[in-house]
Amino acid sequence: MKKAILTAILALSCIAAFSTEQIHDKVIVDGETWEMPASPLLSLESKEYEAFKELMGERNFVSTANYRGYVATWHATKKGLYLDKVEFLQSNGQMKEMDMNKLMKVLKKHKHKGMIRAEWVSGLVKIRKGNDNWTLQLKKGRIKNL
Repeated sequence: MKKAILTAILALSCIAAFSTEQIHDKVIVDGETWEMPASPLLSLESKEYEAFKELMGERNFVSTANYRGYVATWHATKKGLYLDKVEFLQSNGQMKEMDMNKLMKVLKKHKHKGMIRAEWVSGLVKIRKGNDNWTLQLKKGRIKNL
């Protein structure tokens, strides 16, 4: 029995070792770019998220490094977490920048001074740069610990 359990644990750890790490969103804090493993756009209300996905067009392919199909770039200030751009994967493997004017219309209720603030996000958001890790504390898109 112990051999079976040990074999199962080893097999599962090998599967995890060979999985492709996802390409993360980016966040710029004080001029430095950090990775943000959690993608705030995934937390949009379902109608908003579906309208957001429609802006990327039909997707009949998946990248193992980016199941979401996009990378968002954000910037963090004392006033909040703001969306700067979204690049999405096309069928030819190239990234294309989303039209932010169209996205602004889809997410108009989150518009704040001409930018999209992540008002739908509350809680802890982990970011990292190399071996440095940091946690942003958000409440309705406003950052409490910056």
